Amino acid sequence: MDIEQEVDIIVQDCFFAIGQTIGRNRQLDYDAVVWWRNRYREKFTQAILVNGASWATDRPRVTAVARFLGLRASEYAEPNIIINRSSVEQASLEVEQGCRMQAQRN
Repeated sequence: MDIEQEVDIIVQDCFFAIGQTIGRNRQLDYDAVVWWRNRYREKFTQAILVNGASWATDRPRVTAVARFLGLRASEYAEPNIIINRSSVEQASLEVEQGCRMQAQRN
């Protein structure tokens, strides 16, 4: 499997985890999906190629973070049913900052 296929699988697993969190009562706006997909394809590619990350090792942690990302995006979208790009951008900035802080502690 090449890097692009591996990253596609990672992104798909993350969207599945996000979907589990937001449930059937909410929807992701198309622009939000595209923004998340582009952002995290780039970040996951870099993590694998530059940092030597391993999906087999990191999958439980990354999908847990994806579920949290879905939760925060959902909360930013309140009271709307549609989770828009602005909500996912805010959630990503918050969650990524938390991940950086945790990485610095480790």
